[in-house]
Amino acid sequence: MLEVNLTSQRGSFRIEAEAQFPNGVTALIGPSGAGKSSLLRIIAGLDRPASGSISLNGAIWAEGGTRRHLPVGKRRIGMVFQEARLLPHRTVADNISIGARGGRASDAILTETGCDALLSKPVSGLSGGEAQRVMLARALAGQPQVLLLDEPLSALDHDSREQVTNLLARVLPKLEIPVIFVTHSFEDAARLAGQFVRMEAGRVVASGAALEVLAGQGAARQEAAVSSLVQGRVASVEVSGLARISVGNQVIEAPAGNVRRGQDVVVRLWARDLILAQGRPKGLSARNCLLGKIAGMQASGPHQSRVEVQVDSHRVSVLVMTRTAQDMELREGQAVHLVFKSSALEVSGLRTPDDAGF
Repeated sequence: MLEVNLTSQRGSFRIEAEAQFPNGVTALIGPSGAGKSSLLRIIAGLDRPASGSISLNGAIWAEGGTRRHLPVGKRRIGMVFQEARLLPHRTVADNISIGARGGRASDAILTETGCDALLSKPVSGLSGGEAQRVMLARALAGQPQVLLLDEPLSALDHDSREQVTNLLARVLPKLEIPVIFVTHSFEDAARLAGQFVRMEAGRVVASGAALEVLAGQGAARQEAAVSSLVQGRVASVEVSGLARISVGNQVIEAPAGNVRRGQDVVVRLWARDLILAQGRPKGLSARNCLLGKIAGMQASGPHQSRVEVQVDSHRVSVLVMTRTAQDMELREGQAVHLVFKSSALEVSGLRTPDDAGF
């Protein structure tokens, strides 16, 4: 657990931040100038807090007003920036070895990031997406205790952005360390993070799950950020590229990607892509339907409600218009069907012993 409780002053700009970053990915969101990158600099040790402290698993990294300040090089932090800060006159292998402190990154890191095929290439010949892959491999090569990602997607074109996002979605869940992901994109944040921290004008103003942090931010932002994870096991992979995934005693279909038969996986369900039905529908193009019971309902805006549906051991969030919930006479304990397209799902494998190189 990385714990931050500090103030800092840079010219006329003041930061007041109190937040906890557990193992896993936390999205640090907020408008431009909110202080997100400034907070990362303090965590990394590039700047010192004026008061308060930073600690990792109880060990003090910095304490304002005292001489306690762990140097940058001793904090074992991996960093990935918006721009690829690599040595242009050196090869990919040379740049990654810097992160490994002169050693070599594990085969698992090189393979997972796709850098195993780039090692001999000069950095000057890399595309934007390839450069970000190298930055991530370099950051992981030193076996960091904390990983900081400062808008790593914002400078990429659409195709590269999608490739790097898929890479992060595959790699980050395998890390058992605090990961702080700075972004302006609510969808990217929800796709990669399990917790949100929101900053405004230098202050941490909210932290927690997506809907808690985005309260009052408008329905569009909530729809872009709210999703649920359901765990299952791949029952089969068809030649067509669809995987049949068992969720309890029910089965759904999703794009197979890199998953294999018998593998335990998590499936992301976006609230905006889910339809509630009181009976099992017929004649729809959407191929998936999960039966569950309404476990709770609450307003998430002036005209929108969040419906929590219990599917086996999983809670799935669905956003519906309040008028729709009223017309359907939805109530707690009612059986409902969740309807969704296979193409709307994202599937990733769970951490296995083979991921020990991370």
